[in-house]
This record gives sequence, C-alpha cells and structure tokens, in this order.
Amino acid sequence: MNLDRSRTLDEMALFADLGTEPAQGEQTREGFAIRLYRNGDELKLVFADDGSGKVVERCRGSRSRTHASYLALLASERFGDLRRWASTQAMLLKETLAEIDPGIRVQGTLAGSDEALSADQLDGFLHTGLHTGANGSDFVQVMLIDGPAGIGKTKFIEALALARAGNYGRRRHSLVLHVQSRGRVLSYLQDLIAFSLQRLRLSVTFDQLPVLARHGLVTLAIDGFDELGDPNGYELAWSQVNQTINDLRGNGTLILAGRETFIGLGRLKSALPVLQERDIVHGLTLRPPSPTDAEHWLRKKGWSKDDVEKTRDLLDPDSYALRPFFLARLAETDLAQSIRESPSTSLLPLLIDLTIDRESQKFGDAVESVLNDEERRLYTHHLLCEIAQYMADDQTDIIGETPLPWLVDMALPKEVDADTTGLLKNRAGVTAFLTIDALPSYRRFAHSQLFNYFLSVAAIDSIGEEGTIPKYVRRNIFSADFLAVFTEVLRYIASMEPNRIKRFFSRSLQWVANYQSIDRGARNLGAWIISALPIMDDIADKRETLRIGPLDVDETILRGTAPPTSLRGVVVNQVDVRGADLAELTFEDSELTTAIVDDATRVSCTFPVPKRIRLQNAEASHPTEDIWDPDVIAKWLDSHGRATRTDDHGQMPYGRYDEMLHLLERACRSPTFWIPEKKGQTHVDKFVNDPLWPTILELLRSHDYLREKQMGVSGRRPRFVHIKQPHRILANDPSDDNVARFYEALAAAAENA
Repeated sequence: MNLDRSRTLDEMALFADLGTEPAQGEQTREGFAIRLYRNGDELKLVFADDGSGKVVERCRGSRSRTHASYLALLASERFGDLRRWASTQAMLLKETLAEIDPGIRVQGTLAGSDEALSADQLDGFLHTGLHTGANGSDFVQVMLIDGPAGIGKTKFIEALALARAGNYGRRRHSLVLHVQSRGRVLSYLQDLIAFSLQRLRLSVTFDQLPVLARHGLVTLAIDGFDELGDPNGYELAWSQVNQTINDLRGNGTLILAGRETFIGLGRLKSALPVLQERDIVHGLTLRPPSPTDAEHWLRKKGWSKDDVEKTRDLLDPDSYALRPFFLARLAETDLAQSIRESPSTSLLPLLIDLTIDRESQKFGDAVESVLNDEERRLYTHHLLCEIAQYMADDQTDIIGETPLPWLVDMALPKEVDADTTGLLKNRAGVTAFLTIDALPSYRRFAHSQLFNYFLSVAAIDSIGEEGTIPKYVRRNIFSADFLAVFTEVLRYIASMEPNRIKRFFSRSLQWVANYQSIDRGARNLGAWIISALPIMDDIADKRETLRIGPLDVDETILRGTAPPTSLRGVVVNQVDVRGADLAELTFEDSELTTAIVDDATRVSCTFPVPKRIRLQNAEASHPTEDIWDPDVIAKWLDSHGRATRTDDHGQMPYGRYDEMLHLLERACRSPTFWIPEKKGQTHVDKFVNDPLWPTILELLRSHDYLREKQMGVSGRRPRFVHIKQPHRILANDPSDDNVARFYEALAAAAENA
C-alpha cells in the first residue's frame, strides 16, 4: 500500500480536537508519523515504511496499539468507532422496521437487465462492485434507486442499512448512513448528514464522514435528494451531489434515491459532469409486489378465497393497493369490507375516509357526549389539515408538541367546554395518521401521501372557499408526488361537490391573471390549474374553450382527457402526460422542457416540441428511455397525434368510427376505477350519457376487456364496470392480435351503426 502522506495528513487533521494544535506530520526511523490530539489524548500515529500498511497508535499513559491498516485505524474506537455505529444502528432500525411485514417484498430491477434485487441482494451487489471497480485507481460507485411514491424507497434503504449493520461483525461490509430530506425547500446536505449522525449518537462529525466514505468504510445514501431544491429549481441539488462525488472519490459508494419522474440514468449522467469514465453507475427501479404475490400475502393475513376474489379488482399492476404502505392498510379487515362495498373511484381518499371514521370512534364517552359522530369526524379531518398546513408553512415534515394544542382550537367545529378541549389537546398527537419522529417529542405523518392528501384539501379550500393564498403556496416547490395526490383529491371532491372544485378553479384563474408578487404563488397555482383541466372537463356545464396564460410552471401533471383549452405564453419545465389525451389543447407561444409520456399519450397538432421526452412504459423490457434528438422527438409526437389527417378544407374528418374511437379512448383514459354502467349514478364520467356507450360496453364485454360489479350495501345496487388493460387498448399495437381483433370489431360496429 502506497501512502499518500499529504492526503492522509489532511484527513487526520479533520479528526483533531478543536482548540488544539493542528495535526503535524514528520518522518521518523519507523515510518511517517502524525501527531494530533483526539478526544483529549495526545496521539502519535506511525505509518510503517515496510509496505505492510500497519499503523502503530501511541497514546501517552497507554500501551501502544497496532492496526493492520489505515482503514482499521479509521474504523477503530478512537476514530470512526464502527462497531458501536453498527450496534446502535441495528438496534434503531430493528425497531423502525418492526412495523413492516416481511411478507410484503419490494424488489428493484437493475437498469439494462431483468435482474431483480432485494435489499439483502443489493448489499452483496454493491460490496462486489466496490472491490472490483477500478483496478486500484480512485473511483466512485453510484447507485440510483427510483420509483413512485409509496413504493418503499425509504424502507428499502433502511433494510439495506440494517443488513449491513446487523451483520457487521461477520461481513464487514461498509455501513450505511441514511440521509433524509427533512421537508425543507432549501436544504444543505451537510446539515442533513449532521442530523443523521446525531440521531445515531456518534462522535463522528459531518466533515469527518467523507473520510470514512472515501475509504469504503461507510456508504452515503441520500434519500429524496430531488427535494434538496432551491427557489429557482434543482440546481442546488445537483451541485451538492457533484461536490459529494468529489468528496467520495477514492473507494466510495453513493446511493441516490428519488422519484422516477425526476431522475434516471440519462439525466443523472448529464447533470453530474464530475462523473468520470472509470466511475461505476447503476440504476435500480423499485417495483411493487405483483398482484399474485399480494393475493398470497392477503390469504396469509386471514383473508378467505372469496375475500380475495372480491377485492382482486383493486390489485391491478398500477394500483395504489400494491404499494406496501397501502397494502398493509388494505389487510385490516374492517377497512377491507368497507372497500369491497364501496363504488369509490379512488383508493387513497377512500382509505383515508374509512380511517377517519374509525378514528372518530376512539375519543371516549366524555368527548362523545359533547361532539356527535359527524362533529368528531369533521374535527379529525380539520385537525389533520391544520397539521399539514403548519408543516408546509414551516417547510418541514415534522411538528412538535407545542403547536398541537393551538391547532386543536382551530380545528374544533364548535365551542366546547374547557374539560373536553383539554382531553382533545392531550390526544392530539395520537392518531393512526401520525407517527413518532426520530426527533424526541415530534410527530410526522405516517406516510408522505397522507401529508400530501390533507395539504391538498387545505389548499383547495383556502383558495376556493376562503379566497386566500396560504404562505406555503407562495414559498414551496410542489413535486409530482404532491401533484398526483392533488389531482386525486380534486377528482374525489368533484364527484361529490362539483361546485367546490369549480370555485377553486375559477378563483385560481383570477389569482393568476392578476398576480403581482414575485414569489412562487403564480407558478404553483399555474401547475394546479393545468392539473385540474381533466376534472373540469368532467364537471363543466358547457364545453367552452378555456383560456389560460401566460404561465411559468416548474412541474405539472395531466391525467385523463383535457377539455378544449387555449394555452398562450405557457412555459413548463416538466409535464407528466402519461395516458393523457391532449388533442383539444391549443398551444401558442409556449415552451416545454421535458414531457413524460407513454404509448397511450395523445398530443395535439400544436403541442410544442420539448427538449427532452422521457418515454415510460411499465411493461416494457426497458421501461424508461430518454430521448434528446429533436428529430426523433418530433417523429414520436407526430405518431401520437401531432400529425393529423385532414380533408380538403383543412378540417379533421369525423365519422361514426371516429366518434366511437373518441368515446372508447375517453373511457380508457378515465382515472375513475369503477365507471357507472348507466348515466345518473355519478357527477363525473359524462361519457356514459353518450348514446354509443352501450355499444362500446358490449364490444369490451365480448372481448373480455370488462369487469362488472354491483355495489352498495342496501336497496338498489347499481352496476359498475371496470375496463381491463386500458393502456393495452390505447397503445393499439398492431402486433397484438387480441387488440387488433377488438379494433376490427369496432370498425365493423361503426359501419353498422
């Protein structure tokens, strides 16, 4: 081992006690020696010149100690104290992961292969890469872990950290420092590293950590690094990661975890110019359990075969129900029974409503004698909205004990006596939606999607009902994870109270048109307006062309079918339009940087050519592909609606087949899981009023693309339908024989109509 004396002296200097003389290096007869003070003791470290790599540690008043190598010195009790680190971390993680059922297995698929890895298997994979990487030269190994919200990225990293810490005495694999964003819009990585070290009660400091990581003793895992943003975007996040890679260059491993719409191997490499050819970069995309695995797990939890059969409709490959957090909730028998009997169109709002119903029955006789069932339910809902708003205003994901009593006063539906109020304040932090944080006396939402849900409701009502723009809307950056939940909440409320959403949309348009401030309010409102377009198509009284713009938006989502809308002067950094029909959107003087699409996406003839297309198809062998070539992008857009056929007058021909195709596509794109068979059963999905709807239903039924179900607990039980494999129908792959036969039948039905 050739010792880099200058670098070693710099590294040891970081471990020297503050207030003491800096570390000094000198050549002695035994070898290169470094003198420093560490934990109050004066040390002399002698690095042997005989090529053995041994280091002799001498401390006044103590016997000398010989370490087999410099790495052994760094791992020892006086420096990294990695044995204690492993013991403490294993104890904490066993407690944290105890609530996660080991039967719900989440695996990741390696980019460029079909190889699936569990957390334990990833341990071995990374360890092997660390020791076979760069033939002795300095390098960095980067593992990118991505996946949708709720898939279990955080728990996956915690499971990896536990595998390393729990087996440290036997395997000696590098320990994992799990660094999580704490919910702030502006976060510095050093602060987060310091917090993670403090949680483990380690003597290692944030500036010493890179030394341990650089030598392969510790793996740095940055969870949710896409949240390390600044008010102008994500330049700060990438900048910090670039610097971190420089700090770890040697024999270090860096894990980056974030949402799949923000990161990918292509973007990672382009955004991190510090990466070199000899560096090792891997990608791992987390996948939920398969529907079959989920069914087997539910059976182990005591479900009967009939129970599973009745709930199978919820276990589609893209369903929320397969994500570990929600699958665990689904297994709770009282909730499962209610879910099976409900025609609700969205699983997340339904789970939350059912849980609130259950929570409202746990207050005890003293409270129940003062607040009736509905008042307790409203109080629980309002309190959680207030907590979410408080966290968002404070730009954090935790809340302490002090503000909770204030929020109770704000959430109460009416004035109550002091004793009852006191009881409510004492139990404010005790609910199924909140859990204990790593910081003592703090609470956080049990899952980020719960926080997103209650913040969405609060934002909709603040703008639509109160006519105000909250502080968090003016200050925060809202990610695609939030927007996905936000659109679900919009649709859920619209199905019951359409006027509530109309007021929100109208007032949002008014605010944007007259917005004077230079904060983020207009950008966030613009993102929400665009996301709300398909919902407005469902509940609008008339199909008049909406006019939107100018707008400058960071990130937004469009799901379903957009109504006739003119967008002028609209600039969007990233828009997710997977499965969307945008044929009736007219763009003028507008720009897109990134469009996330799939084979079911349909664009309009005026759709701007983005700088990048991210093509995502969950069932493809290569699920994600980044396209940068303008010619390839234009060709893809043309094949998905931008190049349209017209008649001699420049108008699109629109015969009976086109009408039936348009109706079929609206039904397939609908986010509504259970579609009413007949009109008059819901405020949304107005396409069921179309006289061609029965014909479409019969075609779907005869080709086995339809599930049918009667739902309701009493009286007349209306029938609902669910379209199976809608993305397969929309993609209309000519090599798919079943789909081809279906479209042949559709054409024949159009001729005979």
